[in-house]
Order: sequence, then C-alpha cells, then structure tokens
Amino acid sequence: MISTMGRVALRRSKYLKNNCNFSSKGSGSTTTTTKAQVPKRKIVSPAEREALRAARRDQGTQALAQAQAGSGISTAAAAASKTTGKSSTPVDPRLFWGLGLGVPTILLGWGIADEDSPPANFARMIRLTDVIDNAALDFKKPSRESLLPDWGMMPNVPKNMEPPHTLVLDLENTLVNSTWDRKHGWRFAKRPGVDKFLSEMAQYYEIVIYSPSHEGVAEPVITLLDPKGFIMHRLYRDACFYDKGIYMKDLSSLNRNLNKIILLDDDENSASLNPGHLVRVKPYDDPKDRQDNTLERITPFLIEIAKEGHNNIPQTLDQFRHADGTRMDADEIANDHERRVMDMRSNKMRRAKRGLGSFSGMSTMELPAPEMTAVSARAKGQRSSGAVAPTAKDLVGAAPADAQTASNSKGIAGWLQRRSQEQQEEQMRKNEYWT
Repeated sequence: MISTMGRVALRRSKYLKNNCNFSSKGSGSTTTTTKAQVPKRKIVSPAEREALRAARRDQGTQALAQAQAGSGISTAAAAASKTTGKSSTPVDPRLFWGLGLGVPTILLGWGIADEDSPPANFARMIRLTDVIDNAALDFKKPSRESLLPDWGMMPNVPKNMEPPHTLVLDLENTLVNSTWDRKHGWRFAKRPGVDKFLSEMAQYYEIVIYSPSHEGVAEPVITLLDPKGFIMHRLYRDACFYDKGIYMKDLSSLNRNLNKIILLDDDENSASLNPGHLVRVKPYDDPKDRQDNTLERITPFLIEIAKEGHNNIPQTLDQFRHADGTRMDADEIANDHERRVMDMRSNKMRRAKRGLGSFSGMSTMELPAPEMTAVSARAKGQRSSGAVAPTAKDLVGAAPADAQTASNSKGIAGWLQRRSQEQQEEQMRKNEYWT
C-alpha cells in the first residue's frame, strides 16, 4: 500500500523524467525545453472517492492484523491502541532517581532520630542495627585495651605491695574551671581545696585523671595543677568510649580491680558505662566562688573507704540514696556520713550509761583521757628529766585504797567493786580505740 505522499512523489518524478531535457554546460550548446504536458485529472465522483477510502481502510486493517499476529502482540493491546490512538509518553528517569535515593534517606533519618519508630524496629528485627553497631564499635572503643600499666610493672612500686583503691578524677568543672575571653584567651581557676585534697588522697589512693579533652589542651593544665606529682596517671579523649556524642569513661579498661575504683565527676552521662562507681560532685562553674567546700567535705568519706578496706564500691555507694531511689551527690553523702558518725557516738554514750557502769561515774565521760599527763600533775617525789613515759597508774588512774581488800572480799561489796573495775577498764579500752 502506497501512501498519498508516495504517490505524489512518484508522479512528480515521472513528470520530470518525461517532460524535462537537460544539456551539458561544457558543450556550449543551448538548452531547449519543451512545455510539460500535464494530463487531465480524471473526475472522480464523491461515491467513487468514498469507495476508494473504504478499500484503503480495509487493506490497512488487514496489514495491521497480520503484523500483530506475527510479532505476538495481543489483540487486546491492539484494540486498546486502536481505541486510544495515542502512544504512551516516556517516564522521566529523574523520578526513579528521586524515589530510589529519597525514600531510603527519609526512612534512615527517621529511624536514627526516633529509636521507637517503625524503621528502627524493623532494622532491629532484621538485625541490621547489630551489624551497624559492630562495624562502628572499633571507632567507639578506647585506643587500647589496658589504659593503665600493670601494678607490679610500675617503677618504684614494691612487687609484694597490694594495689590500693583507685580514685578517678574528672578535670573540667570538677577540679578546675575554664573560661575564655578575647583579652586573655583561656584561663583556668582551681577549685578551693584541690591542693590539700590531692595531697591527702595520694596517701590512700592511686589517683588517675580521666579527661575527655585533647591531650594538647589538658596536659599543661594538669602539670600546673599538680607540681608535686600526686597524680599517677593521665588519660585523655583517646581513652574514652564515644557514643551518641558523649565521651564516657570506661573504668573496666583501667586494668585494675573494678570493685575498688571510685569516680568523681560532675557529669552523670560520662559514667554511663559504670554508674555504680560514680560520686557526683556539683559542677564548679563559677571561678569567683571561693566558698566551695565540696572536696573538703567528701575527704573523710573517701579516707574511710580506703582505711576500712571496702572492696565493693558499688555496694557501698548504693547505701546513700534518697527516699525516691535517686543517688546522693557528694555534699549529700558528706551530710549523711556526718549524721551516721554522730549517731554512732551517741549510741556509744548511751551504752556507757546502761547497767552498773552508771555508778562508776563513766557516764559523764565524753572524751577519753589524754594519752600522756603533764609532768607537774604527777605525784611528788618522782624524778622528771625531760619526757617521762606514762605508767599504768597515769593512764588508768590510782586504784582505791582498799582495792586489794575489796578484790579479796567474797561478799556482795567485793563483787560490785570488781564489776565496776571491769566496766571501767572496758570503757577505757573503747575510748582509746575510738580515739
């Protein structure tokens, strides 16, 4: 089937071939043309034209059906294409890129922002969260497994010496306060009582500074803070465990007995890995506050832990809680510790007043007798040249004149006298021990 344009082109080519003559330019001859003889168009009636159009449509339909049958195209698709008469428009590839990248990005951001969201729960269900955490764990952990050297391998430490308790101290807002201005730059102010605190703690603890700051920033500050070398170890940001924007102190990596480690810090989040070892101090954020006495008040409590040999620090610190279950800070622990000491003293005084001990006059004793008496207060006739060692008579006191007679007496008077003497000696021993 030849289209209308094809027929027109064919007729034109035949016309030019039959009616046009061309001559060569090089021969110098003139070109002669004859007038084209255009045949007269046949007059076609409207009925004939309509019949020709119907015949062409039938031929086109048959040719299209044959082509569809040969290529395997379904008749339904051909009918739909014939009905619509329009070709499908191509889809913009940018739409596929937008959906392929945008939707996963939105779901990932939603899962990170909200841990209880459906994407986060789905990631945990298929263990995708565990895979990501394990891959990032190497970047979160401290730079080395053992942050402190072995106790026996340290210089100037006897091999047979048992390691003491370990006191881990934070630097910023715990021992010092840092401020910055355009005129002076960085300036640091020591917390009141920090020098005395370090000197006393060094007698009982192995002191470790554990700071989330960079070594280049914190090292000069610690050097100026501790000129006498009370601090044995210094740890910085590379020794911290980093998670969710927080630098946490990993006490389990200190290469020491974890049950004998105490952490003093002003930030609870930094002790998230070992919350049971934290003694929280109020932050020292005002360098003009020279009335702060937190370190001074917590010192007796820390000394008692070391001297009494408490080997389970979390269990010891767990006793200091409020009624609602929240843990006490350093000042509240100091208050509660002082109250317990006063209660213990009161109980001892009440026990001393019970029974026959009240007749011996010991109920009026509030403080034990001095260990050494003045030389002038001793009996006359004793030689005193310089310091004289106290005798049993000086410490206990002179026995009654009839002590020998009373001790040998077998009656009720002798028994009461001996009982009174025994209680007096026992109370004296208790007072000496308490002192």
